[in-house]
Amino acid sequence: MKLFWINSPWTAVRAIAGWVLFVAGIYMASAWIGSSIAANNNWKPASKGIDIFVETNGVHVSIIVPMAAAGEDMGDLIRPEHLSDPDLYGTHAMIGWGHAGVYRNARTWADVRAADIGSAVIGSGDSLLHIYHLIRPKPLIYRKKLRISDIEYRRLIKSIRASFKLGSNNAPIPYAAYGPNNIFYEANGRYSAITTCNEWTGQMLRRAGVKVGIWTPMPGGVMKWF
Repeated sequence: MKLFWINSPWTAVRAIAGWVLFVAGIYMASAWIGSSIAANNNWKPASKGIDIFVETNGVHVSIIVPMAAAGEDMGDLIRPEHLSDPDLYGTHAMIGWGHAGVYRNARTWADVRAADIGSAVIGSGDSLLHIYHLIRPKPLIYRKKLRISDIEYRRLIKSIRASFKLGSNNAPIPYAAYGPNNIFYEANGRYSAITTCNEWTGQMLRRAGVKVGIWTPMPGGVMKWF
């Protein structure tokens, strides 16, 4: 009897491709459904409170928060001396969480390596927080503003703080490929196809009490709520 794989190699290739497409389809459908079911369904923007932003580059969604507001000050973790030029220290920080290999090896999405993609899909505990300093940001097409209460803001900052992997003096990690107002810190959490960079952003907002999807692995799943 001839082995199936030898007798019909193209049949095997088609079968594998079919399963990959099937799993990808299930994943995308689940992502759409999960991002369309609201958590914190009764949430309303605060009439008075703190303005924050969510910003996307089309693939990744980050949160922009004031460095200090409502009795919270991120300056003990994100310090001016961490930057090569302290004058670039912002009034606000754009904060994103993600796979360290992708951040480390890819300045643009065209630079992303297949090995890092595979590691991200399977799962990796090698994660980073990316901080980009901004001065008095304004709403843009790809940057949406929302106002949250002081209590919600403090919840948000508490969750963001918990994502920092605090070590020796919370040493920053500079990557020369990024601009001088960018810095990285080691982070808690395991990156995977389930817990993506965008799901981290959704999780931070849900914990604060903001209305957003119950599972938001894709950028559109976060941004469509704002």
